[in-house]
Amino acid sequence: MVNRGRAHYHRRVRIALFLALCAALPLRAQERLLVDEVVAVVDAHSITLSELAAETRIRLVSMQGAVAALAPLDRPVLAASLRKTVEERVVLSEVERLKLFDLERSEVDALVTRLRARFASPQEYETFTRAIELTEDEIAAVLGRELRVARYLDNRLKLAAQLRDSELDEAVHGKAMSASERSLLRDRLSQEKYQRLLQELLASLRERTTVRILDPLDAPAAPVGRNAPEAPADGGRVIAGKDG
Repeated sequence: MVNRGRAHYHRRVRIALFLALCAALPLRAQERLLVDEVVAVVDAHSITLSELAAETRIRLVSMQGAVAALAPLDRPVLAASLRKTVEERVVLSEVERLKLFDLERSEVDALVTRLRARFASPQEYETFTRAIELTEDEIAAVLGRELRVARYLDNRLKLAAQLRDSELDEAVHGKAMSASERSLLRDRLSQEKYQRLLQELLASLRERTTVRILDPLDAPAAPVGRNAPEAPADGGRVIAGKDG
């Protein structure tokens, strides 16, 4: 990305200034200045609460339009988004390991343009980017990552998830169904088969990935990944910045 180096430089400067300010404050004041929390780590990539909230808003705007830019993000919404984000990062680790589905700059630009088009004006879009505190390059990275993961999953699962006629015949055996009902049933069974294969693939990929859930945000607690250590006593809070 053209401006990625500059964005990271400015972020490092902001973090350095922030840490210098913290060093000059009493301990109790420093505690009040804790601004972020690591909620999960996938391999060496941390996911902070602010990063999760920003990516959640990007997903919501992509699906629902600009009205979702200001929608409240309660813990159940963030918990569901965290599960999706962790799954995405697990798949991405495999995609990057295999060096698959690299994107052209034009493809990434098209994704950003599509997101911009969800807003009524450039000013509204700029307000959104400031609210989520991401640069255009960082937004492009989020959208690009989702596209790479989607292409990998389609490549691995789409053909395998197609329902065979014999599977449909077995499901409707002894039932009187119209053509439209059979079509709806085929779609439902295909979706169920896709989800089953997806969970099997994710389980396989997790065996090669270290995942730590430090705060499930009310998500069901379950062991994930290999060699997952216990969460630190401080709950994963950090001062500033995003490592993932």
